[in-house]
Amino acid sequence: MTRNALRLTAVSTVAALALGTGATLAQASEDRAPDRATASSAPALTAPQARALLADPAVTAGLNAQDTTSLRAVAAGTATEVQARGAVGGAAKALFNLLKKHGGKIYNGAVKAAKANWGKFRSYMDGLPWYHPVRIAWVAAGAEAQYQLYSYIRGLG
Repeated sequence: MTRNALRLTAVSTVAALALGTGATLAQASEDRAPDRATASSAPALTAPQARALLADPAVTAGLNAQDTTSLRAVAAGTATEVQARGAVGGAAKALFNLLKKHGGKIYNGAVKAAKANWGKFRSYMDGLPWYHPVRIAWVAAGAEAQYQLYSYIRGLG
């Protein structure tokens, strides 16, 4: 790819995220974990978040067919409760796979931060450069998928 093609891709991805995930940024600015009591009544993943995840090739590479179908149903607004929950799980798995793919310093730093606490993990992920593929996927994923990723990494041995 040429330098201009990479720039255009980066700019279009950031624009799509800025337009489609305003609610996600508002949720991500809170300094606490998502409330478990109200998690079932609120949508787990919004349609703009699902569209942003599907638009990111780095994320879609880590999705299996069932997760992709669930995300597409959420993006279209036709998802059942099971599909909505499956979409969150698929987004968390794709985030983890992307984190492992970038490996080394990024992965080890995320694991170390997750072992400390939720706030430190969020600060670490939010501290990645805005153009980093992991950060772009992190912002697009939404609070529920972010917390599932944190819980999964924290549970690793």
